[in-house]
Amino acid sequence: MADCGQCQDVCSSNIPLARLTFMLNKQLFDIFKYQSGMDTEARPPLRTITGEELKVEGVEIAL
Repeated sequence: MADCGQCQDVCSSNIPLARLTFMLNKQLFDIFKYQSGMDTEARPPLRTITGEELKVEGVEIAL
């Protein structure tokens, strides 16, 4: 993933946005084997996941 770092540079809360984005992308790849921008035909996992797949015991997610 290309990251110019400007989001992190201008963040007034000093949130490490580059690290956060990297961690999220890594987790998405580990779970869904999806990497953004690599396959123009592939739909992002959060666009294809079903409500059933989102179910976590004890957690209610409103869609």
